[in-house]
This record gives sequence, C-alpha cells and structure tokens, in this order.
Amino acid sequence: MSAIQMRKLKELFLRKDKQDPGDEDPGNIYVYKSEEELSTIIVTTLGVNHDFLEEIIVTTKRKLPGKSDRLIYLTDNSDFTIFRRHRVIFEYLPPLVEQRLHAADMPWQAYLRERWGLLLAKWRPRRVLAYGTTIDSFLAAAPTASRPQGTGHAQIMRLDILFVADVRFEGGTSTALAVEIRAAARTGVKTGLLAVKGPLLRHPYPMHPDLRALLDGGATERIDPDTKVDADLVLVHHPAIMSNRFTRRTGIRTERLVMVLHHPMVDRRGKLQYDLARIVSNCHWAFGVKVWLAPVSTVVRDALPRHLPAGAELLPENWTNLIDLDDWPRRPDGPPHNPAVIGRHARPDKLKWPSRAADALRIYPADAARYSIRILGGGPFLSELYGPLPANWEILPFAWAGIPGFLQGLDFYVYYHNDSWSEAFGRTILEALAVGLVTILPEHFQPLFGDAAVYAAPRDVERVIGKFIADAEAYARQSALAREFVARHHSVELFPQRLERLFNISKPRDAAAVRASMIQPLPIRQVLFASSNGIGMGHLAQQMAVAQRLPRGLKPVFATMSYAMKIATDEGYHAHFLTHHRGIDAAPEDWNDVLAEELFDLISHLRPAVFAYDATAVFDGVVAALAMDPNLFSIWVRRPMWRESHRLFLEMADAFDAVIEPGELAGEFDHGPTSEVRDKALLVPPVLLLEPSQRLDRAAARNFLEIPDGMTVVALQLGSGSNFDMRGVRNGVLKALLDRPDTLVLDIRSPIRADFESDEPVGRRHRIVELFPSFRYSRAFDAAVVAPGYNTFHENILGAVPTLFVPNESDEMDLQLNRARWAELGGLGLLMRRDHDLPHVDRFIEQLLDPSEREGMAARCDAIPWTNGADVIANYIEDHARIVRTDWDITKDS
Repeated sequence: MSAIQMRKLKELFLRKDKQDPGDEDPGNIYVYKSEEELSTIIVTTLGVNHDFLEEIIVTTKRKLPGKSDRLIYLTDNSDFTIFRRHRVIFEYLPPLVEQRLHAADMPWQAYLRERWGLLLAKWRPRRVLAYGTTIDSFLAAAPTASRPQGTGHAQIMRLDILFVADVRFEGGTSTALAVEIRAAARTGVKTGLLAVKGPLLRHPYPMHPDLRALLDGGATERIDPDTKVDADLVLVHHPAIMSNRFTRRTGIRTERLVMVLHHPMVDRRGKLQYDLARIVSNCHWAFGVKVWLAPVSTVVRDALPRHLPAGAELLPENWTNLIDLDDWPRRPDGPPHNPAVIGRHARPDKLKWPSRAADALRIYPADAARYSIRILGGGPFLSELYGPLPANWEILPFAWAGIPGFLQGLDFYVYYHNDSWSEAFGRTILEALAVGLVTILPEHFQPLFGDAAVYAAPRDVERVIGKFIADAEAYARQSALAREFVARHHSVELFPQRLERLFNISKPRDAAAVRASMIQPLPIRQVLFASSNGIGMGHLAQQMAVAQRLPRGLKPVFATMSYAMKIATDEGYHAHFLTHHRGIDAAPEDWNDVLAEELFDLISHLRPAVFAYDATAVFDGVVAALAMDPNLFSIWVRRPMWRESHRLFLEMADAFDAVIEPGELAGEFDHGPTSEVRDKALLVPPVLLLEPSQRLDRAAARNFLEIPDGMTVVALQLGSGSNFDMRGVRNGVLKALLDRPDTLVLDIRSPIRADFESDEPVGRRHRIVELFPSFRYSRAFDAAVVAPGYNTFHENILGAVPTLFVPNESDEMDLQLNRARWAELGGLGLLMRRDHDLPHVDRFIEQLLDPSEREGMAARCDAIPWTNGADVIANYIEDHARIVRTDWDITKDS
C-alpha cells in the first residue's frame, strides 16, 4: 500500500461521524434470537476503495470488538474475496453506479431505506462505525423513484380480435385456436393473444408449440395484461379458464365478448363440469359486456340449460372446429395393408379410453396376423386399465409434431372413450377424417360427423373393418367421403365468412394505422432469479444461462446467496446478495424468519413478474415470502441426481407454481427422489451457459492462454474444496502430469474456493488460473481432470473434451459418482475415485493422454444429440411473465 493510501486509510479510521443505530423498534426479526448476550457492531465500508478494505478489516478486528461482540461489515463491493479470506460476516448493498444503471427497476431509495432498517433489526448492533460514505449519505444519494413500468405504453392498441386462452392446453382447444389465429392473419384481420393460467392444468405445461410459433412469426401479438387494448371482438377459448375472477385488472375494452364452449356443461352421467352462471359473471367482471355463448357442437349446445344466466345469450350457430387441409395431406390411394393398420391418437388420459378391457380388445384386436395397432398418446396408464397389453399394440408417446405423418400410415382410425366422458367435438377425429381415413366411432358421434364416419358397437368393430378390407371400392368411397365432409363443413376457409356473418368483421383496418398501433413494445417486466449458495457456482451460472436468453422486455435481476455474485454484476446484471445461515453462524429457524422478510422486501419493491428459484434446498423463508404474494408466478428449477437425504425438500414443490428439471445425460443412472415425481415437473434438456459452438476456436483460445506450441494442455478443475478435500487428488494428478515433459497443466481455481492459503505453482508447466466461464477456452485443452458437477460434466461431455472425472462424494452433493460411471461405461470419459483409486493415478493419466483413447472419447461425445434447456426455460418464463391468473380464487384470499 502506498503512503498516500495509508494516510487516507488513517483519515477514514479517525473520522468522528460514527453513527448510532437509532431507537427504531427492531421487532422480532433478529438473526440471533436463539443466542444469549450476543452483541454486534456494524462496520460500513460503502464507497471505500477496494485497496483499503484489507487494512480496515485487520484494524477493526484488532481494535473494536469486545469479548461478546461480533463484527458485521456492510459493503457495496461485489468482490467478496477479502471478507471471506478474513472469515468475517458481511452484508451487501448495490453501489450507487449500479443503482443508477438500473434506476428504472425499482424505487431504490425507498428500498434501501427499508433494507437498512431491516439490517438494523436483523443484527441489533450496539454501534455503527462508518468508513467511506456514511449510510445516511448513501441512502440520500440513491435514485428516488423508478419510472412507471407503463411509461410510453399509454397508446391504445386497436385489434379486430383479441383471443383469450390458456395457451398450455395440449389438445384440441389449442389446436383449434391456432387455426383461427392463422386464418385471421391470412385475411389481414389483426389479432392479439392474452394468456391465462386457468385452474384445470396443474402440471407445468409449456405453451402449445403451434401458438408459440404464431407469436414468434408475428401472426398475432402477445398481449401484456397492462397493455391498453380496444378490440372489436374478444374470443375466450374454453369456459374453465373463467372459473375464477381475474386476479388483476386489465386494460381491455370491447363491445362484444364470445365464450367458446369447448366442453359440455354436464358429462354423459349428468355430473356438472363447470358452473355456467359463475363463468358468465366472471366474464362480465373482466370485460364489462354481455357474454355470447358459442358451443363447439350440438353435444355442448344440448347440455346447456334452457334458461341461461343473466347477461348471457346463445349464438345462433355452433363454433365448430376448423382445420387447414393443406396441413393434412390425404392418405395415399390404395387398399388397406396386410395386416391392416388400426390406430388412434389423443393426449394420454384414461378418460379417452374404453372403460372395459373386453371392449378395448374388441376395438383394437390382438390378432397380430391380421392387425397392427398403432397408438399415439399411450402410456403406463393403459396397463393399469387393461393389464398386460397385446404384443401387436405399438405404443408411442404423445407428441404435437408429426401427427399428419402418423395418420397417413394408418388404414383405419378407431376411437372410443370412457363411458363417463363427453367428447365435446373430437378434434382428433376431424384430423383423421381430413387425411381420408376410414373412421369407426361409437354411435353418439353420428350427429357430429354424419356419413363421414362409420358407427358401430365395440363388438361389431372387427366385422366392419373386415367389410372394408374385402371391398376396396367401398374403402375408397368412404375415404373420399371423409375428406369431402371436412372440406365442406370444417375448412379454415370458412373462418372469414363466420366473422363477417356473425360480427360484421370483414375488412382489415387501414394498413398504416394498424401498423402504427401494432408496433408498441411490451412493458418491461422484471424476472427475479434467486439461488442458494451451494459450494460452487453452478446454480448462479445456470440462471445466467437462462437470463441471457430472455427476450427484450424481460429484465433479469439476481438475488443470490452465492459468493460468486460478482460474475453476474460483471456482466452488467442487477444483483443482490443474501446471507446464508452457515455464513453468519445463525440458527436456521432465526435465519429463515429474516430471509422471508428480506425476500419479501425485495419482491415488494421490485414487483417481478416471475420468481425463478434455482437450488436443491428450499428454505422456509423462501416459502414464506412467496406465500405473501400469491399472484407472483414462481418456478423452482431443481437438478436431478439427488441423494436420499434431500428427499424432504420434495414436499416444498407445492409452494411453487411450476417445477422445472434440467435434463441429465446420465439420467438412466438417476434413481434418486426426484425420479419418482418427474411426472409433476417440466423436463428440459441439459442446460449450459455457453453452447459448444460459442467457444473460442483452438488457436484463439491457446493464444489467449499463451500456450506454447507443441504442448499438451490438461485442465485441472476439482472444485472449491468446501466440503470434500481434493488436495491429495490434486497433488497426485499434478505429479503424474508434470512427469511428462510435453504437458502443461492449467489448474483452474474456483473464485469462491474455501482454501485461501497462498498456493504457488509447482513448476513452470503448472499454471494456477481463475477462468470463468472456463468452457469458453476449452478447445485449447487436450484433456481435463475435473469433478463432475452438473455444469462441468455436461460442458466437457457436450464439448467433447476427453476427461478423467473425479467425483465429489460428499453427502451434501448430488450423485456425481453416477454421472462419472455413466460416462466411463459409455466410453465418454474415465472415472477415478479419491478414496479408491488414488494409488493408481499414474495409470489413469496414461490412459487419459493416450491419443487413440482421447480420439475415441471425443468422437463418442460429439455424436450425442443435444439442444440447450436454457432456451426452453427462457421461453417458459417469457410465456408466464405476461399472464392473467384464474387458477386460484381471489375472492377467498385473506
């Protein structure tokens, strides 16, 4: 430290404006509630040059605390290394430059004043000592208020049609909606889509891909609930989404509202499916106009009461499903195959299948010599319904894509469902008819499809099929009837006529005016990414992978317990640090009470649209904070490969609106607790911060790292060492590598490693470096020795880096050993265990550096297909950041 710096430091220390914590009532939020006679001193270092921090910590530790005092440092420097090196407790406030950079995100001054008050309550200091900027001056300098999120968006968006729908529906509702949007776009009708999270779907389904493609392609506009919209017509698709009141007000005005009834009000056994009066009332509260009811079929119309609820009227015609025949090419001409191919497709649901096993076997015969049965949308539930399934039943998982090709491969489409189920229309049947399949149905479908289908009792299905197999001309006639019926009654070309006939919507508005009204950017919404500390950087890095893929208009903000928060602030992100109970030696119960207040305080000022939490452990404080804002859409991103000891956290899933599980290449080796509840999570491919193609090429990476020509480079990356001592492994590996004169070792250290002792290279070919993300430079590596944490494992496999995996087998960690075993058995990597294999380290290194071994590993890794799950999660967040919720009853919220 220079003489000038030392003089400034002394001036700082001798300042007389040492502050008193004041007389504020701290309430019951105290992080050491369970402790007796523990006092604290807060030392603020706001605005202090990084070079002074070391001396401040040393001096205050030596001069200030009494025997029962604990020092708490308050910093605005996101590099926590000095505080951690001295093993002192610290808190963080974002610096003024960050506040100004993100001034529009929140009312900073109000937040920071409350944050300071909370810190006083949390620590109850007997004294506050100021270095640098005093806390009063720091708070006074903060931006006073954020700009309103709606600034610049007061202009009214004028639409011909606003579609309102739960865009997550898998089946016919979403498909029918997509057809209408596409038809409107073709005719120049201007539309928007407001997404609703209704009460029917509890699984965290993503947006239907057809609807997302239409939004991405500009066929319709994504509508934010705060956007002011003037629509000639509002079309609400499916009554269930209005079972509850909107949980927020919208800016939508319209003169005409149509509720498309995609489901009967009562089923075939007379059981009520929805409360029509309640739905009409909720529509009126949301839009303020009369509700026109539009049944999709006579089945739905006939189930309506004779006297409709007040404020509702019935459209004079049914809102029948439409289909674009260009998307459904006709089945190739010719007679049925031998054996005949019988099939069906539907979302996997027991109600979509016959009630009795005997009927199912009559409809889909087990005689493999005569029939091949193909089922798209099957699953384990079929065995639960019917017992062992016939060998000639080919079960395919439900899929949105490829259905026309599936249908073209059939000869007969046969569809029967549960006795209690009322099929409102039968979108899948319409698709089969469009392809020209001979379609066999139960008799009650006759009013919907007329002579386009053939009707039979289950016992007669095989006889009907036999008749068409024997008579090729009859088969051809029936196939033609099916296609002609669809063209006549359900073609997408009929949609403009329907709009003109019922609502006089015929011509698009003035093109220039429409264009001006449609180019308004969406209001900015914050997404709050919260993560636990972990022992590495994986949770935070995974969140950054998602954050950098969010679209414009969604602003990522981080609240993390990770000491590596600086990697987020260095990328320009708005970030907050939350202490973990281990880092402050607090009882978990006391700490959770404080955490709940800290998170809620941040949420209430930031007003995020989505809360995305990435961790294995879900703390009670997180759950409590979320419970205080039920309208905030919350996501828990949890990785697989859990140990049994983590099972208790599974019950926390109910605190979130959605659970997302990033994929695991070694998934077949995962039999941990999360494997039992995957049916309740959205499964996405493995997540990487950087994709393999985004890395520097080999020459550029080696040039950056200053690698001499001709050297074999091995990356050594064994983690932070916080909970599993890898020093013996590091020493053994280093010796084995450096015994080879052409080998250079890049010893990549974690920025948050636990061991702060000075560590010198053991030779000229041993370099100790901090690289983040190290994967960016991995094309420079010839091989690697790493701990197979989630991120590093998937980076090295998908980046085709020949790797020796040394798992961290701490009980706190995920099952790294299972990942490494999967790689070893597949020839994708090597496995060495610390407590089993260290004496044989020379043999492992020799195998790793064998050119043919490395070439084989790299080739096998290169062949693995992969897409980045970060894109899927980013899309999911985008689709839930601008929703209206009706999935809970706001009238009952206390």
